[in-house]
Amino acid sequence: MATARPAEHEQGLTRVFARLLARPLIPGLALVLITLLALWQTTQIRVAVDLSGLIGSQTQGAQAMTRYSERFAPFRAEEVLLVRAPSFASDAALTALEDLVLELQFVDGVAQVISLPGLPAPGRTGAWLSGPELAGLSPAERLRMMRAESPLAAQILSESLDATLISVAAERGAAGDGFAARVMAAAGSVPELDVTPVGLLEVQRAIAVELIHDLRVLVPAAVVICLLVSAVLFRSVRAVAVISLPPIAGLVWFLGFLGATGTAIDPLMGALPVVLIVLAFSDSIHVYHAAIGALSSDTPRAEGLARALAQTAPAAAFTSLTTLIAFASLALPDSPSLNAMAWAGAVGMVLCLIAVLAMTPVLMWALGVPRAGTRAPGLFSRIVPPALALSQHGRLVAVLALGLLGGVWALQSRSEVGFRYADYLPQGAPVTEALAMMDDSGLGSDRMLVVVEADPDAPLDRVRRAANAIYGPDAAAFTEGEAGARMLDRMSAQDGSAHALPVQMPIAARDIRADEALSALETRLAGAGLAAETHVVGPGYALLVEGPRIVESLRFGLYATILSITLLVALVYRSIRLALAGLVANLIPIMGVEAWLVLLGREVTIMNMIALTVAFGIAIDDTLHFLNRFRLARGDTAGRVPQAVHEAGPPMAATTLILLAGLVVTLASSLPGLSIFGGLIALAVGLALLADLFLLPGLIRWSLK
Repeated sequence: MATARPAEHEQGLTRVFARLLARPLIPGLALVLITLLALWQTTQIRVAVDLSGLIGSQTQGAQAMTRYSERFAPFRAEEVLLVRAPSFASDAALTALEDLVLELQFVDGVAQVISLPGLPAPGRTGAWLSGPELAGLSPAERLRMMRAESPLAAQILSESLDATLISVAAERGAAGDGFAARVMAAAGSVPELDVTPVGLLEVQRAIAVELIHDLRVLVPAAVVICLLVSAVLFRSVRAVAVISLPPIAGLVWFLGFLGATGTAIDPLMGALPVVLIVLAFSDSIHVYHAAIGALSSDTPRAEGLARALAQTAPAAAFTSLTTLIAFASLALPDSPSLNAMAWAGAVGMVLCLIAVLAMTPVLMWALGVPRAGTRAPGLFSRIVPPALALSQHGRLVAVLALGLLGGVWALQSRSEVGFRYADYLPQGAPVTEALAMMDDSGLGSDRMLVVVEADPDAPLDRVRRAANAIYGPDAAAFTEGEAGARMLDRMSAQDGSAHALPVQMPIAARDIRADEALSALETRLAGAGLAAETHVVGPGYALLVEGPRIVESLRFGLYATILSITLLVALVYRSIRLALAGLVANLIPIMGVEAWLVLLGREVTIMNMIALTVAFGIAIDDTLHFLNRFRLARGDTAGRVPQAVHEAGPPMAATTLILLAGLVVTLASSLPGLSIFGGLIALAVGLALLADLFLLPGLIRWSLK
């Protein structure tokens, strides 16, 4: 590469920043007004949780649910209650259970209550539990007989006879938080029983509560931590103000944008404000550090600041562009939640960049910092000598880098994709603990439906074989007789061409792959010769089957992001060798994180892949700042590499510290998905700093020798 000279675009930027520094009052007032308007719009922010938003309407799982709704009946929103007692094998407990069901039936807006006391008796109409067939038996004998003779009873009553499920379906248009509150108020009128709301609706409400908590606590905590780190680094209140106010304003602009456009924050977007604030702090520190260096000579302050801003702005814009590309790749899967995060993240990056580049000159003028003679923070100057020493051995560094890349590539190639409901369940929440109890007791934490296509020549043969495979040997007995016919009629499609058998699956609460029990069920159905004649449907099933497909789509998006950014680096710096050196340095941390997941025995989930994609866009930021300093340095390659290490190394370490300190707050979230998201990005950023300091200089020196 040729010795750097001021480019035309750099001279133009210098003039723009010079004017801004010379006449900052009107732009400053405009920025204050914009920030106040955005702050007002933040009052309109809303949180909305709909896990079905992870899958698009054109996916196979969603299409299967649509076909089911057309053939049988639309899926209804239900409030599911887990009812517990020391034991239901007593007359007092059964009486309390019947009282609870009666109270629920009279709740305003209730369309149907499905419960153990409401199960119909074999061979007649009317309730079985209180009917003459069981009148001469003890409560324990009655319950065990019901579990033994009715698969439906076994689905809603635990084997230990101390827990049962009640489903409360709302009338059309009646479902919602108000309806749920009325249901729980009715449940509270029977104090003898312990009633906990469970099911998808309650899970979504619990997630919403935690998201609101994270926005109120974790985002301010990230800001405070970034302020403290900035104060430790620069030890000046004015410097901290110049560094911190633009990122904070950028975050306010983003939140105001969400409020103004009515864009809801969902679980995937929950960590986005923290990511944006730490990235904006990172850009702000690079800009301020460059300004300190520009004022170390006798150059007039305004001229030096304008030149420093003009030299740093392209790198800051470039780093924002790479992260924006990473966010944009989230638009590839057919997933409304991911698509919303894609464009929200892109808008957030643009707003934060504008805030940093527009507000920093105004604040430098208003607060008079940095001044000539200000020294750059020396906290990270000790990293320069070892980085320089290693960079002298270009061939050794190249061999080491390629060896590391090959090692993590080999591990990464063994990764598997999967879906974990536990990533979305708030830790310690009552609903999470209740779902875990349901799984452990055999009730299962999610209801699915096995659709069995009818055989015209033997109408009940397939249903009976499916019942035995689903519920256990001899379970098909419930299909016999007049009562069995009535039961099957309730499960029949509108045209009689199929039956839908309900099954509770233990997929939600435990930190295991959610499809383990489902795979076992499908194996049993295949063993009964029904692989082609049955299929499973349900919201939970759609997430299970589409989750891995979304991960694969996200992986393709990650590869596209890597290719796009590599080509962009080659184009901007006019060197394919520089681009490949940067690629090697940044593939190591990203693949290293995925290799770490393999070593931990964890599969790649949706949240993991989102984190890896965004992490690549962030991890390459230090590479771009290093390449920018390499471009601005003078002399041959051997002389420019040390200059770049001296000028870029300390601010790279400082900004990485900011990123790590800010992202670490996500580990305090009770939503595992958010803590995993922030933790994996933090790990990737830390590894990226090591690669950029100790591998990239040597790779550049070796590739451009």
